[in-house]
Amino acid sequence: MSTNSKLDRRKFMINSAAGVAGLALAGRAEGAAPESKKVKYGIVGLGNRGRNTHLRIANAYLPDVEVTALCDITSDNLHQALASTPGARGYDDYHKLLETEKDLDAVIVAVPNFLHADVTLAALNAGKHVLVEKPMALHLADADRMIQAAEANHRVLQVGLQSRYSIVFKQMNQLIKDGSIGDLQYIQGNLFRGDWNPHSWRYKDPATGKETNWRFLTQCAGSALLEDGIHELDVIHWLAGADPSRVQATGGNNIFKDRETIDNAGLLIDYSNGVRVTFSYTIFSPGVPDNRAVRLLGSKGEMTWGIGAAEELRGTGNTEIVMTPYRGQAQKTLVPRLTADEQALWKEHAGGVSTDIESLREHKAFISSIQQGTPVFATGQVGKDAIHISLAAERSVRSGRIFNWNEESDI
Repeated sequence: MSTNSKLDRRKFMINSAAGVAGLALAGRAEGAAPESKKVKYGIVGLGNRGRNTHLRIANAYLPDVEVTALCDITSDNLHQALASTPGARGYDDYHKLLETEKDLDAVIVAVPNFLHADVTLAALNAGKHVLVEKPMALHLADADRMIQAAEANHRVLQVGLQSRYSIVFKQMNQLIKDGSIGDLQYIQGNLFRGDWNPHSWRYKDPATGKETNWRFLTQCAGSALLEDGIHELDVIHWLAGADPSRVQATGGNNIFKDRETIDNAGLLIDYSNGVRVTFSYTIFSPGVPDNRAVRLLGSKGEMTWGIGAAEELRGTGNTEIVMTPYRGQAQKTLVPRLTADEQALWKEHAGGVSTDIESLREHKAFISSIQQGTPVFATGQVGKDAIHISLAAERSVRSGRIFNWNEESDI
């Protein structure tokens, strides 16, 4: 879809929906909604992610949520969202939404990346809790402003890094802490995926004047790694258990040479605790085996994960964690895709959210933080670290330099 070339950042209406309780900690957010009161959601950005994931989850799976306001600059997106959400009011300007919807509790931000900071800051300063899609911002300084605004307004800020709510990654993290493979030494990861959605919102390229998929433009997406590789890099960062000391990368455009954002990259990351990471990334390789993988090597053995090969696992989405001692027999642990509660929910809403159960969990965590004050798991700082790694790698690809973790002035 195309949009007016005079699009004002302040007028972009974003694609998102809402969520509820889950993986958090303890405390109570000031201004938290009473438990008996439904959390009123406004969703800004109603493209594929906003409408088909956030809004669908909020409408079908979150009884504690009422979606009362929807916003998008593209009328087709807005009308489709309103048709599936009786009683919700529609807006084409998020400022107007925030000015009008005084009793709104929370805003889901699902606009293109370059608008995340503006919309989030406006919502936080209007006294709303915010779940913002990844990447939280395109610059570290903007991430800092978002974190500070959440603290100043005593509001929940959660970043949409839904892989943090994966049962398998949570269990792998605990196994590392338990010393199951000894001291973690090395992580190998990859994401080999296909190209971006060709029907994505289009932005007028300042260089050519052409309406262009926003993910092709650095000023809109930030980088390809920031747009999608960030999920894997965030999980690796979580499992590594420390801050990086330096980041270097190589990459470029081997296939899609007519766009700004890169189509491949290879990263080397040194962590301050001695863990080393290699990460490979492409967006021209759909359907390859093991297209998304994490391999962890410790002082005593290695740990991997993947869909089980056994007949009873096929088609279930269940996962196996495989731990292989350097001397000894491999041990396999089955990790169910869904919890017992989620299996019951899935039966009730057949054909729904099982392909993205982590997004349902992130919404539940968000609601829990609002209602119960449970500490946020995917915090603003977590989101900042994720963009820090992605941006440092992007700068390294462009410049050929190695970036130290403390070089924030360049990022």
